[in-house]
Amino acid sequence: MGAAAGFRHGHLWELPDGTGLHARPGELTVEDATGRLCCHLCGRWYTSLGSHVRAHGYTAESYRAAMDLYAGEPLIARTLSASIRDRQAGRYHRSEELREVFAAGAARLRGRARDVRSRPEPAQRVNRRRAALEAGRRTVATRRAQELAARLGDMTLAEYLRSAYADGASMETLAAVTGLGRVRLRAALDDAGVAVRPVGTNTPEGRRSRALSADRAAAERVGTDDLPTWLADRHTAGWSLVRLAAAVGHSTHWVRWRLERNSAPVLRHLG
Repeated sequence: MGAAAGFRHGHLWELPDGTGLHARPGELTVEDATGRLCCHLCGRWYTSLGSHVRAHGYTAESYRAAMDLYAGEPLIARTLSASIRDRQAGRYHRSEELREVFAAGAARLRGRARDVRSRPEPAQRVNRRRAALEAGRRTVATRRAQELAARLGDMTLAEYLRSAYADGASMETLAAVTGLGRVRLRAALDDAGVAVRPVGTNTPEGRRSRALSADRAAAERVGTDDLPTWLADRHTAGWSLVRLAAAVGHSTHWVRWRLERNSAPVLRHLG
């Protein structure tokens, strides 16, 4: 009995002055089944928490401030809030006088709307939004890092960039493989010690890379693994260069060049 009398409940949270709390500060803990709210100070559940906190020496306003809640956060259960709302709505619809009072109040509020909008946003809300945004950025950064690691395998980003760029890969190819935007890609190249080629500089490797990319895109568009044969067969079957160009998503000049490159005759009457 003596041991039980000397037992003190351990609190997971506390106020700056050391007061133990039964619920996390900064939020209201809601009971799923009933919608009742948990008192931070005693841990009991209440339909009207705003009325209960007076037993702890708080007003609703001072309780919200002490527990880091939003200034206008309701301290009543959803069920009670809905009941009050329904009763007030019934009174509003039954009473013309009440509707006139509400209309006059709404007009006054509209007149003060500019003043309300010009007030600075509460620091508490600003800080919470900033924290949420920062958490979101960290989540996105982590996901991008995981996706990049999966693409590159055992290579680091710097190793891949040095190797691929030296082999003539274009900025577009590097961006597609790494998932980096142009600004972040240039920063990564700088960090890897890669000197970016001046705009307009071309290399045989780069030209081959672009040609292969164009071939792959055209082949995927028409659903074939052998684009030269596909072009030659359809041109021989009567497809014009215009029709072939529309099918593969390139110009007629590209189609003509592709046919001639693979020694396929270009039929003049179908050009």
